[in-house]
Amino acid sequence: MSDETATENPTVDEPVVESEPQGTEDTTDWKAEARKWEKRAKDANSYKEAADKWREYEAAQKPEQERVAEQLAAAKAEAESARTTLMRYEVAAEKKIPAEAVKLLSGSSREELEEAADALLALIAQSKPNTPKPNEMQGKPATGLPAQITNPDDLKSMTPAEVMAAKKDGRLDTLLGKN
Repeated sequence: MSDETATENPTVDEPVVESEPQGTEDTTDWKAEARKWEKRAKDANSYKEAADKWREYEAAQKPEQERVAEQLAAAKAEAESARTTLMRYEVAAEKKIPAEAVKLLSGSSREELEEAADALLALIAQSKPNTPKPNEMQGKPATGLPAQITNPDDLKSMTPAEVMAAKKDGRLDTLLGKN
């Protein structure tokens, strides 16, 4: 219980921090503060240079085996990256994926790359518009169709039965304004 009363009632000896009265001017020397921070920045740069020199020293002190092991690890990582890239291009060539889309293939195994290629091909197929195939007869004279009668004077040389047959066949459509 005596501990509780001691913490609840502060003693008279503790200093009381009072805030600055309002209306007083700031007496901070900003030039001195700027010089202090500039000195700290210069010190930080010198510490960085010293750390760089220390790293160089440590690298020089490494045994030859450690350096060779690091080079081997880097070479293995590069070979694995090249193998994955080659596999990506092989799958893209097999699936006939456009060269621009090869970089979108992802995966570390051949099966994963093939699945990604199939999904990519499905997306490419969806994005292509369904354009009709060109008509081979377009721009060529129609063959097998009855020739149009375009001159009214041609009708004078025809019999009424021939005129009616031409109308039934659709050869008078141009004259009658149906085309």
